[in-house]
Amino acid sequence: MKIAANWACFGAIGIVILGVMFGSVWKMTTAEAKAEPNELRTLLDLGNQMMDQPQRVVVKWQGSWEGSGAESAARKLSCSLQLAPVNELIENGHTTYRVIDNKDAVNIRFNWQEISPNESYVVIQLEATSPQVWSHLTDLQDQYGKKMRDAGIDAEWNASLQGNVNDNVHAADTMNRIEGDLIHRLDAVQKETYEDATTVSNAYQVPSFASRVKSGGDWLSMQVAVHEDDQNGKNRVTIGLPMITIEY
Repeated sequence: MKIAANWACFGAIGIVILGVMFGSVWKMTTAEAKAEPNELRTLLDLGNQMMDQPQRVVVKWQGSWEGSGAESAARKLSCSLQLAPVNELIENGHTTYRVIDNKDAVNIRFNWQEISPNESYVVIQLEATSPQVWSHLTDLQDQYGKKMRDAGIDAEWNASLQGNVNDNVHAADTMNRIEGDLIHRLDAVQKETYEDATTVSNAYQVPSFASRVKSGGDWLSMQVAVHEDDQNGKNRVTIGLPMITIEY
């Protein structure tokens, strides 16, 4: 199976499609809330250990909300998260409530989109580009997940970390080194793989991780992709929990 083939940046309707994909195809399940920040910290540690230049971390909370009064609910949630006031717009025929904000160098994108009269899809994205603010990012991930669930949103999370390594080798060689570390540190078991001329992507089961997605008959906890970047001569590494949801 070709796993998450180079996710491109997408707009609000693309986010809705992604949510449907997670809900109906991969059937994402969630662990107890206490496991979520610990798993994100593990991802951040892996980035520091396996990449020479960690560049960005993207955390997404997303899920469905059912009921009437979407505008009021969106504004209430934004307020509870202490974000700027929401802007209402029509995007691809759907009423959307959006906030773009920043908290201590963590970029925040709040997107609440009505997909039917009694159903909305909500995505909150957190992005940090400096390891110096990763601890704050972890705190926000925990807080925002709790707030979304308190608001009645069936929220699940995913995270992707991306950076460069200066191996000066083919992508497959970098992947072999990373996979060896994953097996040693996390008892990771490879379940799926995809490879082309410049990219290798593997998906793993990690027994200690509770957040996971279902792909075919397997539960997957982590995806790793290595891409040879012709422009800078480095290998770009992306690690996703439980899957990568950004372009790699």
